[in-house]
Parts: sequence; structure tokens; C-alpha cells
Amino acid sequence: MAADDSDSNAAPPLQEGRPLQLEQVQNGLGTERLGRKFHYFFELDSTNLHARGLAERGAADGEIVIAEQQSRGRGRSGRVWVSPPYVNLYFSVVLRPKLRPQDAPQITLTAAVALAEAVDAFSPTPSVIKWPNDILIDGRKLAGILVEASSTADRVDYLILGIGINLNFPLESMPPGIRERATSLLALRRQSVNREAFLRRLIQDLDRCYGTLEDCGFGAIAPRWQSRFGLKGKRVRVEILEEVFFGTVTGIDPQGALILRGEDGKLQRVIAGDVIPSPG
Repeated sequence: MAADDSDSNAAPPLQEGRPLQLEQVQNGLGTERLGRKFHYFFELDSTNLHARGLAERGAADGEIVIAEQQSRGRGRSGRVWVSPPYVNLYFSVVLRPKLRPQDAPQITLTAAVALAEAVDAFSPTPSVIKWPNDILIDGRKLAGILVEASSTADRVDYLILGIGINLNFPLESMPPGIRERATSLLALRRQSVNREAFLRRLIQDLDRCYGTLEDCGFGAIAPRWQSRFGLKGKRVRVEILEEVFFGTVTGIDPQGALILRGEDGKLQRVIAGDVIPSPG
């Protein structure tokens, strides 16, 4: 879960868990694109960084990097992702989609649909998608997505899809700075989640959604994303670096940008930034 540096060592220690049993994930996986090759580690600086190195050396579409913990786990805008071992999932996927560079954000939205659908198979409470890359339940962050791209002017060379999910992370063990705005499936279910079963289901959902995007285009995914979008029709504050502005969310465009109706009535396209619900 994302946190400030000052919070990262403030939580009480977790009870010792057990390593991921990767063979249980692979058995019966049955995917077409993702998961033909896994790279599993106890600790990495960042699964995204390691996956990027593999991609630069020619890793195939769908190779997956998993770490039990990360020393430099990152969320959007360089935020720290607190990564205790054996309780959550932190992994990255090398993707080589047939997309134009301007359409690369569709991968984030497609992954959010797959992640939300996998979460709902294990959660007693439905999830919502917070544009562009967070999964929330009851207003609290459960999971996040970080996509990093390497592209030329006319084609995407590769994308690194990074995902972190709070599965069996007790709320009392979270750093105080994020405890009130984060959650985990353990907290929601009042019982632990089988990490192997969750990861297998998530990879299968990612594989199906990625295949739909490749074969049919984002138009086949967009209605599923819109149905889970928690901010449509709501007034929000958007923070982009030092700029702050307000508007009402109308939806997303075919490239995945957020569309706002500003206070002057004009539509505005937002491709990056923090979007926060605003009263009024």
C-alpha cells in the first residue's frame, strides 16, 4: 500500500507467513498470453524495475515477475509502496501489446477491470475503480496499478504492468499514516485469503481482458470499466504538479483520459494527476 517515507517503518511487526507456492498458481492456469514464464524472488528492489530489465533483454509478452517483498516498491508519482513479505501480492508483467503509443493508457484501464473482477470474486463488498489505477472498497484503497512504457513515435516497444494488492495485511500492522485510508481482503472478510488462488484467478482475468483488448479493441472493455467507475457525475479536485482545478466527471475517452466539465462549462481532458472527490 502506498505510504510516505516517514510512515514506512512505523507499523508493528507482522507474524511470519509462508512463501508463495508457485506450482499451485501454475497448475490449471490455462492462460493464452500471460504466465508462460515466471520469475520468483524473495526480495527485489522493485518488480517493475526487474521486469523492465528483462524486457530490455528480450523477455516475451506475458512474462511475470513476483517478489515477496520490495525494498523500493513504488506507486504513482514516486510514492512508496509498503511491501511486507508473505501477506500481499507484488508482481509485474511484461507486455508487448499491438497498441499505438497514444493508446497505451488503455492497458491501465483494462488491468483495472481485471483486478476489480478478481477482487470481487473474493470480497464480500463490491469494489470500485478510482481513475486511473486504484481499486477501492468502501472508499479505502485495496490495490494499485503502475504501468510504465517504452515506446517510439509510432509503436509501443513494451509495457510493464505492476500490481500490488493488500490481501492478508492486518489493519493494525499498517503504518499509521495509511491505516485510515487503506484496507485489505483480510479486514473485509475477517479471514485470510489463499494467495495462490487469488493470484491464479487474477492472472486468468488479466489474460482474458488483455486478449479482449488485443482482439476487439478498448471499446469492448470500456463498458465494464465505466460500470465500476466510482466518480462519474461527481465534482472532483484535480491536482497536477502545482496546478489545481475543479470539475464534474463525465467519463473517459477512447484513449482512457478522464473527461471533466469545468466550472466554465467547457470539457477538459485529463491524462494524469490526482483526482479527489470534492464537496459542493
